[in-house]
Amino acid sequence: MKGEEEYIINLDLPAEERWSFLVGFQEEVNELLECYLNDFEGAKYLFDSIGEFKNEVISQDYLKEIEFIASISNYSANEVLIANLYYDVLKFYFGCTAFAVETNGKILHARNLDWWTDNNILSTHSRIFDFQKNNKTIFKTVGWFGFIGALSGIKPEHFSITLNAVLSKDSPEIATPVSFLLRDVLEQADSYETAKGKLEQTVIASDCLLLIAGACKNKMAVIERTPKRHATRLPNQNFITVTNDYKLIENNVAGESELQSTSCGRFEQAEELISQNNPSSNNECLKILSDENVMMGITVQQMVFDITTGGIELIKTGSNTV
Repeated sequence: MKGEEEYIINLDLPAEERWSFLVGFQEEVNELLECYLNDFEGAKYLFDSIGEFKNEVISQDYLKEIEFIASISNYSANEVLIANLYYDVLKFYFGCTAFAVETNGKILHARNLDWWTDNNILSTHSRIFDFQKNNKTIFKTVGWFGFIGALSGIKPEHFSITLNAVLSKDSPEIATPVSFLLRDVLEQADSYETAKGKLEQTVIASDCLLLIAGACKNKMAVIERTPKRHATRLPNQNFITVTNDYKLIENNVAGESELQSTSCGRFEQAEELISQNNPSSNNECLKILSDENVMMGITVQQMVFDITTGGIELIKTGSNTV
């Protein structure tokens, strides 16, 4: 969907006022929160321990944003926060394929976001959020009403980041949630190198794979993460690809999810398609993402970031009913 409306979050405002426009989208906020929270049914331990967790690792600004969203919804602040921690707790519902490619002197960063859900709500309600200071864009994310973190984002002229799910044998940590780290880095890092270092070194709550791309030649990498470990994979051609498995980190995790079981096939197909026809436009990137052996039945978003311009092309994909 070209020309997707972008919603401005004014970072100059107090945290509790930044999302005030959501007053006009209360129905959507409640629908999305219900969708997230339904998957936590039976996980009483989360609600029992969230108070201690949030006071230890969540910034006051983020807590104030969460409290405002709770104030216009049917849910408590703790429930809204838990919904925002969806990735760190239930990442086995995520797939994802992403790649960055150098073309015509710039880098394009493309990704499918695959999220296991039994309706089309996450696709329908996908939105682009433009975070600004002094009326100037600092960064943008692709997300949903009521979700304050980042799974996909761009800092125009500097870098872009996307998150893919992975599972390791390492224990989770009481530490920064991954989606909040991505937002922190998008806001605070002033260069590709600084962002890459923070993504590599920050202790995080759970495992993930992070594709970061810069605005110029050779600025792309996949950072493989567990809560405390990292390994960084660099491209050996003019592109780099990531799905849902570690390539560098030693990991003897028992078993695999259905999403992981398709990871190698999607990876190999994307690599082959990029090698055969180096994509030089958004449409060519989207064609690769839409290949029958790359796109999944649970794909809810397709996007292409142009880091040089800060442009985002977002496609809300079809009926992802599974």
